Amino acid sequence: MSFRSQLLRSFVIGVVAMILIILIVLFPRQLDITVDRYKVVADYQFSWNVYGNNIIQFLKGVVQDHTLGMTRHHDETAGTAVLRSMSFSLIIIVTAFTISFVLGTLKGILDYQGSRRKIGFLGNWTTWLFQSIPDFLLLLLIQWLLIRYVPSLRIFTQEGWTAFLLPSLLVSIYPLVYIARITSASLAAQEGQLYIKVACAKGLPRTLVLCKHMLANCAGSILSHLNSLFVYILSNLLMVEYFMNYPGAAHRLFKAMDYSTSFGTGHNYEPGVIIGICFCFMLLLLFVQWISQISRTYLDPRKGV
Repeated sequence: MSFRSQLLRSFVIGVVAMILIILIVLFPRQLDITVDRYKVVADYQFSWNVYGNNIIQFLKGVVQDHTLGMTRHHDETAGTAVLRSMSFSLIIIVTAFTISFVLGTLKGILDYQGSRRKIGFLGNWTTWLFQSIPDFLLLLLIQWLLIRYVPSLRIFTQEGWTAFLLPSLLVSIYPLVYIARITSASLAAQEGQLYIKVACAKGLPRTLVLCKHMLANCAGSILSHLNSLFVYILSNLLMVEYFMNYPGAAHRLFKAMDYSTSFGTGHNYEPGVIIGICFCFMLLLLFVQWISQISRTYLDPRKGV
């Protein structure tokens, strides 16, 4: 598949996914609730007319009125809520993305070197340990340790450096070890190549060969996993924002669903907020996928332009 075809394929998949999200979000959720003596009875009747009207009203609001509708707070539009929450989450996403990629690459180099001469704590087993623990359990454990042993650290604040740095560190833990594993495996795949033997035969230090030659040849393979790295960040974003009461987009998306254990969707269901946040996440994911595909095409020596 050509380079342009790959980019077009990603775009088409993103558009189709966004259309499906809109159709699912606008699905009728109204319940007929009645009281029968001592119990509450909830009945659901699907109506194509209601479903079609939901879609028409939403498209009309977007095209003609340039609005996603209102939120549960009647003085705030859905667009305003989406932009405000995304501005908070973007800080965490960019910071976590940078930390994960930079430190993950360095950890992968240490893992590769440790597999050859056993560095102990900095070896492969720490990467395996963090990947074997469920991410939500690891986040809860770290949060409990901070509350228990570092009470002076304000982890639920929305002001100061801890408001974004600590959530960013928590979000980046699992993506960091993922990139470390990819980097270590990519470097190990280069072992025994002819260019490495020639460089070593010239008397070049092993560290120089690793950083200047091996890592450069692995750059395309490592960067091709940026989309998976971004997905891991988004999957951890909701847990971190929810557990730390951070006013980000993932937390706002969860609130907009207004899930009720009794009736499914509550009265404060906000379809405009859900669609707006999903659209922003889809754009970010599409952007990262394009960077990943460009890196695979132009930086991987095994592939031609």
